[in-house]
Amino acid sequence: MSRRRIQTILPPRWRFCGADVRIDLVESAAQLEDAMTVRFAVFVDEQGVSPEGERDALDDDPRTVHLVAYGDDGAVVAAGRLLAPHSDDAHGVGTGHGAMNPANPHVGRLAVSVAARGTGVGRLLMERIEAEALERHSSGGTVRLELSAQHQAIPFYERLGYTVYGEPYLDEGIWHRDAFKDVTA
Repeated sequence: MSRRRIQTILPPRWRFCGADVRIDLVESAAQLEDAMTVRFAVFVDEQGVSPEGERDALDDDPRTVHLVAYGDDGAVVAAGRLLAPHSDDAHGVGTGHGAMNPANPHVGRLAVSVAARGTGVGRLLMERIEAEALERHSSGGTVRLELSAQHQAIPFYERLGYTVYGEPYLDEGIWHRDAFKDVTA
């Protein structure tokens, strides 16, 4: 799928709750720091994840795709990342963290600011991540995406069509379950 096709399906700006939101591929150190700002606010400040556990080597892996969402006032409202196949060795069978298949791309670190929760920006960000996964990792127009969902976020992912599987496990002191979705063009 070409970049032009994705832009046709997913314009760079959307309206949510009467405001514009723009979702960008991270292409600069400043944008990566914007993504880290919302991730640290959600995971470290709100949920008590260690700063060392939040930012990891996968953030700097050239195969990792980061996305960041900005409100119409320029404020960072959400971020997420797409890990390339065979890059996440912290999850999967034998790691103590779920049973995800390392051959599939993984969605991770989806963080939405308190002010933007319940507005639809998380859904829009996931749609953009899914489109990026299709473009970069599909085979025959299909890609299986996997993720490690915090227990409280499972209903969100289920509404997006993800299927939860496997046993619950603790990651950074938070209960998680794995989930997958077969995304098609």
